[in-house]
Amino acid sequence: MANTGSTPQSVQIVEDLTTSLADRIAAGEFPLGTWMRQAKVAQDYGVSRTPASLALSRLEAIGVLERVPNRGFRVRYPSPREILEVFEVRAALEGHAAYLAASRITEAQLQQLREQVAGLRRVVEMLRDGGDPEAVSAPWQQSHNAFHQTIFEAADNSQLHEAANALYRKLPRKVSWLALRGDPRSLTQHADELERITMAVETRDGAKARKLTIAHIEAARELIVTHLPIPD
Repeated sequence: MANTGSTPQSVQIVEDLTTSLADRIAAGEFPLGTWMRQAKVAQDYGVSRTPASLALSRLEAIGVLERVPNRGFRVRYPSPREILEVFEVRAALEGHAAYLAASRITEAQLQQLREQVAGLRRVVEMLRDGGDPEAVSAPWQQSHNAFHQTIFEAADNSQLHEAANALYRKLPRKVSWLALRGDPRSLTQHADELERITMAVETRDGAKARKLTIAHIEAARELIVTHLPIPD
């Protein structure tokens, strides 16, 4: 990403940088509490410190980052109230996505859901066999994120999907893993819930799919509020 002066192109660079960082934070690439160093951002994106600083400030303004005096920016921990509010909206959006998916999903997408649930169960088995929770975090996140992505793709409503993605920027996807703490019993329950949603979608029972999805989101909310680590 080349650097320019104060031109429309430089404004676009800041916007692209802001969007890219927000997406990476939402995906869990930068966990909660991660320090976002201006110099490192500039180096990674091949820009000067000015657009890097502006992008970080924008992310602070929308609540993704927080500025700590004399230390810089870090990925902000959400407050309990924010978690509750985000999950209330997520339940409505994802519940409706599951409802729509039940009538619109293709066989290929159903197979993807089954494979993603199977991926979650493989992670549980690795943990039960003594696997390192940090080492299996990535495959869990991959399967978990892909499951929800597939539901939204099957719903075939771009506005619904866009609204959900905006919420993920408020509360990154990796938050659920932090709350689950690599506990095989909690992870098994999580996988069971997604399997029941898959079965409801497969039988074209939209109302049941929505009800199960809302219950899943609400359970995740309570888990996160209870177990999310507190920043130093």
